[in-house]
Amino acid sequence: MKSLVFFNNKGGVGKTTLTCNVVSYLNINCNKRVLLVDADPQCNATQAILPDELIEEIYLSSTSSYKTLYSYLKPFERGEPTIIGPIVPISRNDNKFQTDIIPGHPNMSLIEDKLSRAWGDLQGANSVGGYRITNWLSQIFSSLTHDQYDLIIFDVGPSLGALNRTVLLSCDYVITPFGSDIFSLLGIKNISSWIRSWNDDYLQAISYLIKKYPEATSEFPGIVETDKKFKFAGFSVQQYVMRKFKSGARPVKAYDEIMKDIPNVYQESLKELLIQGATLEDLSLGHIPFLYSIVPLGQSKHTPIHQLIETKAATGSQVGQIDEYKKLMEQFCGKLLKNIGLK
Repeated sequence: MKSLVFFNNKGGVGKTTLTCNVVSYLNINCNKRVLLVDADPQCNATQAILPDELIEEIYLSSTSSYKTLYSYLKPFERGEPTIIGPIVPISRNDNKFQTDIIPGHPNMSLIEDKLSRAWGDLQGANSVGGYRITNWLSQIFSSLTHDQYDLIIFDVGPSLGALNRTVLLSCDYVITPFGSDIFSLLGIKNISSWIRSWNDDYLQAISYLIKKYPEATSEFPGIVETDKKFKFAGFSVQQYVMRKFKSGARPVKAYDEIMKDIPNVYQESLKELLIQGATLEDLSLGHIPFLYSIVPLGQSKHTPIHQLIETKAATGSQVGQIDEYKKLMEQFCGKLLKNIGLK
């Protein structure tokens, strides 16, 4: 069972739309067992995937049996370092994305405060609880049977706060969706420097903790070595505008110049964090053009874009756009699975 997070320190790049559609395509078309965890307090992935009536039951009904990510982590608010189990995702049978999902919750913002405090405790080696809370994802992974999923994918917000820090440090792989703008390039440089800093601080804290509490890491699931964690497994440029020329369709000039810079910036900034042996061609998973009315159509139907034709809601030029998108998903998911060793 492997883990992966879609992340960029820049909002508005179409990350959640891409994440939800990739997870759906992997489940439906690639015969993979993939769980989606919505770790963004804004809950955009949850809203995209789950039907309105189910969302109302989860968040408005006092008798709902469905659990969100916050449900499992709620003990952290009381200072308790252990999550509530067992983990029971909402079934793929309850949504058109055919994806098991652990929904998000706005109260994850409250949990983030506790994660920040736990990180401070860990840095000072003040308590084993700081180690346990920081490693909440290891608790999640341990509560799932090893053969239950091939891959767990996380959707997160764009911040570099405590919540995303724990997700990034815990996941095996990172996928980076870019917008075709300067700030996305700056974002990847921020990610690189912050991850290196977090990693150094974490490993130093663990070494202190083991000296003070030798049993801490052996009695509780958690990360001790990070050399195989947070490897960058690919990138995609999102929402660029295409124009048709005699030679074929290509991005307009303003976007074209930035897109030429992205591979080199990606490789240079993350060279120590890239998956071993991957070429730039391997890492370039596929670029997604601006989809105009297709994205809101998918959102209104709570349906993945690659499945929209089956709903008979698409008309005219939308049908061609959806067919092209399905081809892009085939390429994207094929490269992704190869890069992370699942193909």
